[in-house]
This record gives sequence, structure tokens and C-alpha cells, in this order.
Amino acid sequence: MQRSRASSTSSGRAPNTQPPTCQPLEAPKIIIIHPGSQHLRIGRAADLNPLTILHAVAYRRIPQDGDAPHHDPLLPALDNLNSTRLQAEFEEQRLAVSRLLQHCVVDEQNRLRVATPPQQLAHFNRSSIAEQVPSPVPLEEDKNWHSEAPVLFDEQILRLSASDAHNYDIHFPIQRGELNVHGGKGGSLQATLSHLEHIWSHALEQCLGISLRELCTHSAVLVVNDVYVRRHLREAMTLLLQRMGFQRCFLVQDSVAATYGAGIGYGCVVDIGAQKTSIACIEDGISQLDARVRISYGGGDIDQVLLMLLRKCGFPYRECCVQESYVDAQLLDELKERFCHLNANVCGAQEKHFTLRQPQGQWVRYTLQVGDEAIMAPLALFHTELLNITGKTRAVHTQQSAQEQYDCEDCCDAEYLRETGRRNGVRAGDMSIIGNSSAPIFNSTKPPQLPITADDEELIVVDQDDTTVSSNSNSQQQLLQQQMPKSSNAWYFNAGGQVVSLDQAVIRAIGRCGSYETRRKMFGAILLVGSSAKMRGLAAWLEQRISQQVPPGLEVNVFSKGMDVGMVAWKGAAIMSVLESARELWITQREWQRYGLRILRERSPFLW
Repeated sequence: MQRSRASSTSSGRAPNTQPPTCQPLEAPKIIIIHPGSQHLRIGRAADLNPLTILHAVAYRRIPQDGDAPHHDPLLPALDNLNSTRLQAEFEEQRLAVSRLLQHCVVDEQNRLRVATPPQQLAHFNRSSIAEQVPSPVPLEEDKNWHSEAPVLFDEQILRLSASDAHNYDIHFPIQRGELNVHGGKGGSLQATLSHLEHIWSHALEQCLGISLRELCTHSAVLVVNDVYVRRHLREAMTLLLQRMGFQRCFLVQDSVAATYGAGIGYGCVVDIGAQKTSIACIEDGISQLDARVRISYGGGDIDQVLLMLLRKCGFPYRECCVQESYVDAQLLDELKERFCHLNANVCGAQEKHFTLRQPQGQWVRYTLQVGDEAIMAPLALFHTELLNITGKTRAVHTQQSAQEQYDCEDCCDAEYLRETGRRNGVRAGDMSIIGNSSAPIFNSTKPPQLPITADDEELIVVDQDDTTVSSNSNSQQQLLQQQMPKSSNAWYFNAGGQVVSLDQAVIRAIGRCGSYETRRKMFGAILLVGSSAKMRGLAAWLEQRISQQVPPGLEVNVFSKGMDVGMVAWKGAAIMSVLESARELWITQREWQRYGLRILRERSPFLW
């Protein structure tokens, strides 16, 4: 199918096309797609909750000499350091965090926490023996769990043992919050888009019961990350409208969708996902360009920290290998959701249980004792030195400008903006008119200007930093902000090169907002969302940490909605899709094929 080429026309702006005046959109005909690094949430806008499946696909391979299978990891891999050195550095950081926990007050009598030593827990855990239990799934399903199909999805992948997985190439098309483009097998951009098409088509046909032939009567809303790559969004639009055949679609940023799902008009959205943490400040449905960031740590890194801590106290499931077994990686993710918390009042040994399916098909149950390991693992978000086991170097992404994202098919690229942008209210092409005027410019009472329209505001080009700081604020942090470029990622690293903690990232992101009033509003409405934000006590802990670092009198409020925090953005996109005001956002197949990126720039609900 022919791909649209927006660069085939010389005009920089799409014609004044009116949204199609068709019959009202029906919620059952609107599909909301929210892809993530680990899970895909998809469903009709009329559904109460989305369908959540593993965002991965496995292709059966033909074994050949010298051809190793490709397996994208479910959890971030451990750093390639010497194992002994890795354990020694981790133990040093663990002891430092443990000493901080011992100074926490647990009640009104100012009693301090009492921690159970790992050696004491290890004595119990090493003597724990697995006991056989009945299968928790129906016998028929348990017998037919394995498939010889050429393509596997969702639970079929999670049930693959290490030996069975050797027969498949397994791909996660999104890693660390963006398309998983790499130099290995199946890592090109077009191959990654093909993985997305396979997974989404499977979810639509097999899970939602929608034939691909019927997509021409359906509309789609795609939830994208706040920090995006323009080329990837263009390819996503082509995938939905031309390759899959949806009638119309539009894109919405996940933090903006989260505010709709939470029912708030403004706020700082903190999205803690499986492999990334995104922070964005939203005001009146617009994500502030300079106050958005994506940091490469998330729930998967906490899983690895938890496993390291559990092994320190004699984890009874000694065969656990998350690097080679998707079953073990999924188990650890479940243990994190069940065990981990941030409640300092809970101390001492807690007896826990978990079950797993052995490769022979038998289900077993383990009993273990857990102490401060349950609170120290999520504390890695606030003490990022613990996360060094999955890499000391962390990628931090802020939104790149048009000048930094070249796209050969974008007729509104940096060069076009530079030529047609406005400088001091005058287009670049009109500077010659002013220069040739007989009257001196400096003696002119008012230089000639063209009328400014709402569309022209997006054409403004800024060649130098224009960080705005509130006139009544002279803190050291804002002085540093004034000296640092807005697009600089160094703002989110400490002096030693360590990536900042979650509370510091929130403070620094909000600090990049333009005015004091905006910053005050953002601190008063910090919304926690994301699949890894489910840990008990996280909101209160984050609120306390931020409150200790902001000026007195500034109200800090961290909260989450009374629903599954992982689906707040999906819910918001579903609400947004049926609003009357969203009609002007839809882009049809015909419009995309004819105008390409120009129509996306005109219709997108965020600054392109």
C-alpha cells in the first residue's frame, strides 16, 4: 500500500479543511489503543475497562547453524559488571538505605523502626520446601497451555519455558517508552511497526471480536508518550489509517489523557510504567513543552532490585532466572505488586506465599519470610543508586525541537520554520521590505507587521534560550535553570552523573514551568498513574519527600484516582473521544493520504 508523502507539496500548511460532517460517532465504534513497554491496553470507548495483554509477539523460527534466537527481555537486564563487584556495590547501597529506615518513627511515642536482619530471614527461607498444590487453572486449559502455532501472543508467551522459548524469536516493539528500534533481528523501524500491527490485529480479532475487514467503519484513538519522536508518530498514523484500515483516528498524549481520566483541569502527571517514568505538567489540556521528561527507570528495575534483596535473605525459589525465563520474570512482577509497599509502620518479618508452575506441569507453593526487603525495593525510586544494577548510565529524554528531529517527509521541518517563522512579529520573507524602506527603522514609530493568527503562533522560531523565571523567585535552583538550555537533559542528573530520584525529577520538571502561579498549581495537583504506581503508600511517601524540599507555605498534594492507576490514561482517552470538542481532532484516511503530516500538524491536540 502506498505511503503518503507530505513533502510532495510546497505549501507548509494544510488547507483549511473542515472536519467531516458525518453522523455522530458511536462509542462502540471507537477503539482506544494505549501501548506500553510491557502491556497493551485496548478496548472500545464504551467498555468499562480495557483489555490488558502482553505487548509482545513471538514468531516460530527454523533453527539454523549460527542463528541464535532473538529474545527481547521482559525485565531490564542486569549491568554487565563483574558479578562480585555488582553484589558488593549493591550491598553498600542497601546498607545505606537500611540505616535511613532505622531512623523512621513508627508511632506517636516516637519509637523507631526495628528491622529483621536478612540472616535471620535466610535461616527460615532456606529451610522452606516447595509443596505441591492443585492447579489453579482448569485442567483442560492447563494441558493445552503450549502451542505449536507459528505466532504466539500474550499468555502463550508467558507460559514458554526457557527450552521452549528457544524455538521462537520474541519481540517487544516498545522498550523504555519508545519504539524498540535496534540493529538486531527484527529491529528495523518497519519490522517494529509490523510487530505492532500483528499484536494489535490479534487483540482486535481474537480478544475484541472485531474483524479487520470491519475496521473501515471504526475509529481509533492512539495514546502516545509526551516525549515523542515525530517520525514515529507519522508511521503510527500510517499504520492505523492505511495498513490497518481505520476510518479515522487522532493522537493524544498519555498525560493529557490521564487528566481527562482523573477529571482534573491541570496538574503534574507522574506516570511510572514498567520501564520508564514520565513527568509532564498539564494546564488546560496542553502539555507544557519544557516541563516534560521521560527517565529510563520503572517497575522492571524495581523487580530486579527486589530479586537481589530476596536472594540476600535466602529466596527459596533458587532456580529463578528472569534473564532466560519469561515465567520467572512474570512471577517477580507479581511478587512486587503483592509484597512491596512504602509504609514505614510495617516492620519485622512478614510471612508470604506464592505459587508457580514447574516445567513438568506440576504447581507448587513456596512459603517465605520478608522483612524490609518489601519497602527497600520501591525506595529505589528515591535512592537511584540501588538501580545501578540495571545500568549506571540512564537515558533521560526531553522533547526535542523541530531543528533536532529531521524527517525527509516533513514539509514543516526546521528549515521551513526557519524561513517562514516570525521574528519580532515580522516574517523572515518580509525583512527585506523593511530594510528597503526609505524611513530609518529606528526612527519609525511602529515597524510594519503582519496580522498574527492562531496558526502562525506555531511558526515562531526561537534561536536562543528564553527561560522565563518568576520575578519574585531567586532560588538557587531557578538560577541554575536560567543558565541551562531548556532542552538540556543534564537538568535531571546530579553533580556526580547519577540520575535524579523521583521526587527530585518532579521538583525539577515543575521548576521549568514559566510562572510562579503555574508552579504553585502543579505542586498542588500531582497525579500518580502507571502500572508501577500501585504500590501502597507511594503517594504519601512522595508527598512527604517533596514537601521537605519546597519553600514553607507551598501546598503539596500527591494523589491517585480510585481506580486501577494503570488504566487512567486509557479511560481519559475514551472520555475525550466522545466529546463534542474532539470532532475537529479526527483525521480521515483520505485526508491523511492527501495531506500527510500537514493535516496532523493542524489537527493534533499538542504542539507539533
